[in-house]
Amino acid sequence: MTSVKAWSLLLLPFSLVSMGKECPVPSMNGKFVLSLESILKNSFADDSEALLECAKGYERDKGPTSITCVNGVWSEVKLICKKVDCGQPKPSPHMTYSIRDGTLFGAYIQPVCETGYDLEGSSHRQCLVSGWSGKAECILSECDFPDPIEHGERFGPENPVFNDVITYSCNDKYTLVGNSSITCGEYGEYSSPPPICIVMTTPTEASTTTNKATTTDTTTVSTRSHGEEEILEKIIIITLTKASTTTNKATTTDMTTASNRSHGRIVEKPTNGSSIAGIVGICIVVICIVVIFAGIVVICILGIVVVVVAVVIWKYLKQRGSYDTGEELRAKEDLLLIQSV
Repeated sequence: MTSVKAWSLLLLPFSLVSMGKECPVPSMNGKFVLSLESILKNSFADDSEALLECAKGYERDKGPTSITCVNGVWSEVKLICKKVDCGQPKPSPHMTYSIRDGTLFGAYIQPVCETGYDLEGSSHRQCLVSGWSGKAECILSECDFPDPIEHGERFGPENPVFNDVITYSCNDKYTLVGNSSITCGEYGEYSSPPPICIVMTTPTEASTTTNKATTTDTTTVSTRSHGEEEILEKIIIITLTKASTTTNKATTTDMTTASNRSHGRIVEKPTNGSSIAGIVGICIVVICIVVIFAGIVVICILGIVVVVVAVVIWKYLKQRGSYDTGEELRAKEDLLLIQSV
């Protein structure tokens, strides 16, 4: 028994030499991480193993998932991890994707809708471990149903969408100004403002009535929105043109009536001619007044100038006359007489 113990003591140094050193906790780069089991270990003895996993966003391609401690040094990592590839996103109706950075983990893609469709959902999607983030879809663009117009009707679907057409018509005795139809656009706006209906003017109407209508239309213009300015300008031009046409036709009618009734000794003078003669007479009177006033002003100015010139000449002649009186000559003679004495 004693010999056995002695033998064990003799072999103890050799056993200590044969035992390897412990390894420190392995440090990994961005692609690898220690498993939870290996992280919980406090020490790694010689010939022990540490388990590895691919980092977030990476997946195992090939190679062992462990490393071994050999006399205080870890063996080479042979695990190969690659980035997660989300692949092409699932197709969606009326949608394409703008892919600039690829489809690997962390990359972004942008959904793009066809013309006439609006994007609902995420404007960008990112490749994550679980796949593409967010959701997106393309829906048909919608337009608000336009407000009704005065003295007219509208026709079209109650919920207009892209390319739907709304048509308009006016009631009797009204004229439509603007486009008779408008189209729902790709951004939810119509191709043009709705038209308006204005009262039709007949050639037999008096110019006074036309002027009143023009005033009414102009007042209506001021209450319209900025988007209808072009249409309203057309209304004013059309109204003024109709007023001019009405006046000319009325004059022609009066002249024709006068010639037709001349055989019956009833002669009617054209109203337009008498009004023009009155205007010409007023203009002549005004011109005469202006001329008379201008003449008076000119005469007054000339009178003032003449008076000023006369005063200047009179003062000049008076001063010169004082020099010719001989006072200086007599003073010199007196001085000479005093010197001689």
